[in-house]
Amino acid sequence: MADAQKVSAPVTLAQPGYTYQKREDTRWWEVRDAEGELVCLTVYRRGAREAVRRLSA
Repeated sequence: MADAQKVSAPVTLAQPGYTYQKREDTRWWEVRDAEGELVCLTVYRRGAREAVRRLSA
């Protein structure tokens, strides 16, 4: 029974989803997917957060 509890967690939760971070020395925020590919650029952090929220839904 202890083995069943260890396996029950889905692997997809261990992988990060979409992330956002500020580009250095610019005003742009970038949104990237789990593989690190650029999805979009926004001027404001609030826009980046909203893009991540909508993509993750």
